[in-house]
Amino acid sequence: MIGVKRTLLSVFVSLLLVATAVASVWLMASAGVFTGGEPALPGAPTTGGTVAAAPGGALDPSSDYQVGQPRDPFEPLVVAPPTSTPGDGSTTSTTGGDGSTTSTTSGGSTTSTTQDDDPDGKRVTLLEVREESGDRVAVVQVDGVTYTVGVGDTFAGSFKVVSLSENGGVFTYGDSAFTLAVGQSIVK
Repeated sequence: MIGVKRTLLSVFVSLLLVATAVASVWLMASAGVFTGGEPALPGAPTTGGTVAAAPGGALDPSSDYQVGQPRDPFEPLVVAPPTSTPGDGSTTSTTGGDGSTTSTTSGGSTTSTTQDDDPDGKRVTLLEVREESGDRVAVVQVDGVTYTVGVGDTFAGSFKVVSLSENGGVFTYGDSAFTLAVGQSIVK
């Protein structure tokens, strides 16, 4: 009796596997896998460079289709026009160790200075979190000015200490909350 059940089960599983294989082959054949090529999408160019006809007929180039030319993604969209300066036009640029660049144009009165690594806003750096009189305090530097503050204290205008841990803290600047670990800085 057990041998008959095993035989019937193996025949059933074999038929199931064969049916799955047949269905897989049928699906691949209907998708064009065995023909060596995919059916072209309507409007897609063929290997000869012509456009395949859409099912509803040929595409009308004078209709309301918007055609865009490909462009280099690395080319800037807007390019500043060249500026001219009075005088002989020779320009000297000097780059300092702090990332600042100073350009001076001789023969004219044009001088410009840029600071590459000084973004707009206030730079906040958490220097240290330590215990003082049983309470945790943070040593925070904002634009070069150092503050020693505890939880709930407001400093440097709109900054406030929300909470402190052994190696970091949660602060707010206005309505915006941010987290800093010791040694990290952020521009707000």
